[in-house]
Amino acid sequence: MNTELPAQAVLTSCSRTKQGLLALFTADGFLFSVDEETFAAFHLAQAIQNSSPLAGGELAALAAKSESAHAKQTALRLVGARRHAAAELYRKLCQKYDDRAAAWAVAEMQRTGWLDDREFARARIAALVRKQRSRTAILHDLAAHGVDRELAREVLDEMCEEESCGNDAALEKLLEGAYLRRMTQGEHRKVQAALARRGFGCGEIRRAMDAWRDRHEYETDDIQTGEWE
Repeated sequence: MNTELPAQAVLTSCSRTKQGLLALFTADGFLFSVDEETFAAFHLAQAIQNSSPLAGGELAALAAKSESAHAKQTALRLVGARRHAAAELYRKLCQKYDDRAAAWAVAEMQRTGWLDDREFARARIAALVRKQRSRTAILHDLAAHGVDRELAREVLDEMCEEESCGNDAALEKLLEGAYLRRMTQGEHRKVQAALARRGFGCGEIRRAMDAWRDRHEYETDDIQTGEWE
């Protein structure tokens, strides 16, 4: 919160916002809003009733609580829309709130079960496996979302033990599915380029395409030499 606070203030009223917070007002207008816990902890109902002045220190503490409350509301909205990794959520919150408020909101999301990097990684990996992304591409995606690299590898290894989600399996699915028509029409170089863009390595693409040709007894001089040099 960058608004300069007065040396002291007398609260005149409060009202509930659409977000469920309590907006505080002085004779000069809106001050800021706080959550119910802060409202009770600072005895703000009594302060309003008795027209008790709040000193600068109290106002600063309330302002910090207000920042945290708003950061939490934003965090709830973000994680409610889709899963987030903790670091990703923190980066987004820091675009609008100070570091302390952002960190507190992230901790609250973790404490209340809205945020779990392991579960995020599992869900993200499952989605990328369905899209036949390579292991390298999956790890890059998780890193971009802020998932710790060691955790990402650990979860990916666990899931590949539970189901077939390695590069060989992904390549086979792609060659027998999305790229089957191109393969049977001999457009192997285009398929190679498309698979490389998905993050697969040249060596593993070649092995997968060789295996595909063996399965389909596919023969053509055009694809046997030069293409992979």
